[in-house]
Amino acid sequence: METEIEILDTAGEDDYQNMMDMWITFGEGFLLVFAINDKESFEQIKGKYDRIKKGKHGASVPVILVGNKVDLDDQRTVSQEDAKKLATTIGCEYIETSAKKNINCREVFEKLATLIATKKVGKKDKGGCNCYIF
Repeated sequence: METEIEILDTAGEDDYQNMMDMWITFGEGFLLVFAINDKESFEQIKGKYDRIKKGKHGASVPVILVGNKVDLDDQRTVSQEDAKKLATTIGCEYIETSAKKNINCREVFEKLATLIATKKVGKKDKGGCNCYIF
């Protein structure tokens, strides 16, 4: 199966506050990304998830929690245990990546695309998906 993914990286989202609700409305899947060496970025995840749930009016939507910068494990401030606990709380999978070292980058997008495609079974497929990275 071939899938086209439209990616919108909302890093620096303060510049896009007015557009966030629209992106959430049209998004079919979400990667909630934090840096494993940045506790503040991790602490913001629950609020972002809550915003997605509100924008989707509580409907189930594919989400993956992503701990990035695993190449900086010696600088880790967010434990795998804490990240897995949050993933369990919000009902999603947790995957660690490194964009710099290309660790699990392709896999995380393939996993999200699979979750979206699985959710679409029985629905008319428009040939792509809107996946947003928060």
